[in-house]
Amino acid sequence: MTDQTITTRPGTDIENVVSFPVNSKSSASVAPRAIMDPAPDGIPSDYSLNVDGIYQQRPCEDDDLVPVRICSPLIVKGMCRWPKGGGWGRVVSIEDPDGNWNEVILEARDVSKKSAAALSPLFDRGLELAPVEKAAQGVAELIATWKPAARYLRSDRLGWADSSFSAFTLGDGRVLGEGLVVTDAVSDDVAAAMHARGSLESWCAAVAEPCIGNPLMILALSHAFTGPLLAVLGCDGGGYHLRGASSRGKSTLLGVAASVWGAPSFVQSWRGTDNGIEGIAAACNDSLLVLDELHQVEPRVAGEIVYMLANGRGKMRMSSSGKAQQTKRWSVPVLSSGELSLEEHMASSGRTMYAGQDIRLIDLAADARQHGAFDCLHSATNGRAFAEQMQRAVRENHAVAGPMFVMKLMESLNQHDKLQRVFDGFCHLWGNKADLPPDGQVQRVMGRFAIAALAGETATKFGLTGWPRGVAQSAAFELFQVWLDARDGATRAEINEAVKQTQSYVLKNLERFAVVGTGIGEPLDGWRDQGWFYITPECWRRIHQNGDAVEIARIHKAAGLLKTQKGDGLQFKMSRKVSGRPNVYAVRASALASTEGS
Repeated sequence: MTDQTITTRPGTDIENVVSFPVNSKSSASVAPRAIMDPAPDGIPSDYSLNVDGIYQQRPCEDDDLVPVRICSPLIVKGMCRWPKGGGWGRVVSIEDPDGNWNEVILEARDVSKKSAAALSPLFDRGLELAPVEKAAQGVAELIATWKPAARYLRSDRLGWADSSFSAFTLGDGRVLGEGLVVTDAVSDDVAAAMHARGSLESWCAAVAEPCIGNPLMILALSHAFTGPLLAVLGCDGGGYHLRGASSRGKSTLLGVAASVWGAPSFVQSWRGTDNGIEGIAAACNDSLLVLDELHQVEPRVAGEIVYMLANGRGKMRMSSSGKAQQTKRWSVPVLSSGELSLEEHMASSGRTMYAGQDIRLIDLAADARQHGAFDCLHSATNGRAFAEQMQRAVRENHAVAGPMFVMKLMESLNQHDKLQRVFDGFCHLWGNKADLPPDGQVQRVMGRFAIAALAGETATKFGLTGWPRGVAQSAAFELFQVWLDARDGATRAEINEAVKQTQSYVLKNLERFAVVGTGIGEPLDGWRDQGWFYITPECWRRIHQNGDAVEIARIHKAAGLLKTQKGDGLQFKMSRKVSGRPNVYAVRASALASTEGS
């Protein structure tokens, strides 16, 4: 037999299979040409794989068996199951009319019926039946009885196949490393966006190197490399929300970060339900989830989505039979953008943001640098020209750096302890420099910046960025300090002014605050007791209508003048002495006697 070369999707690794000319044709009754020798693993003895398809031995008029073509080429490559068991199926590869090989998973429960209905997924991928009697039945019986030795891990997400970190699945179907992995139920849009274009060298020169001198760009790109590290280091998902006015460079930052793993279309929209985002998050597992335009998601569910993305687990749902469906899981860094902060967006529908949401999606101003989101324009005439230059660069160069980072990381996983020590060292050094209190929430935010620094420095060590050593760490620490200053930046004058507004209204309207537990007074604006004034959110917004009511509440809290529920959020839930137990802003009464506060 003449040697022939197989053409498959990159990484499908169909072993011991010859390549078939795309335009080969044969009548159903003509004896097959170029039959595989040896036969494919596990193929039943009465079937053979030919250059133009599958042949089945069938009796003719004189009862002799002759090979009859029943369909276009297909191979049952192996059996698959979920890593923890269950979900058994057949991994079938089909050659479509264009000569491309496509993998499909057929459920074992469907295959066992040996019915033509089980072939529907194969037809969708290009399988063609021959015009002979009972062709579909013959194919169904072939798949049911073809049992190769290969065993695949089945996954409903991309990224690391299991906790051994020996295999990593990409959106274009490639599997990096060792092991047999097959994915299904992965978002086609996300997978399609993860196809590479350009070379690592051109990406580095056109995308990564212009980030030098731009701390926000360096952080965004470093953050994009953290995906494979999260599971390795046992870190939670989450990330950053880039907030700022339109046309100031936020979308460019998203595109630069997305280019590590995919084309510009890899950037997703916040629009849609939390169910839809679950599927996208699973597809982006261990890479990067980029979400643009926060205002497009309903404010009432935005906070829940942030929790869900960071916690890495979708909602539990029941099937029509009443059995719990498999819950989607993921570990993914998030990069978001919008003109409003998450807190402001949630407040627009009366929702309160809790501290847990704040530290899972860290708010960063993306329009306050020298040129909007940028500091250094690298010879561009203005910020807009630089943004357009970067947008062209990511269209022409993408999805090459992320896979290379994974491959280099696999080679370095025996140095896991060293990665952990570097991460811990950043946190220790930064904590001392910033003179941080033992605040768990601040420490967790610092950890998010530290893992971005680790990823950026590791990518630089791997030769992927073209940055000098220390650039990623310096940018991450600078922006952590910016975040910390914004968090603690309320000056005494700001505190006094904010409290003065609250004081002025309350002291003039004492009769509008009912005394808790006595029934004295009509609760028009809230309640009061010896230690606190409990102000309704509606009244609070009216008092501070000339400013950002949420930010003013944060200033009260920073000064220690606001009582909150278990330290989270900005509001307090009333006791059972008040009907309905509404949420209020609880301000220390002593602070309202003097604008100096206490």
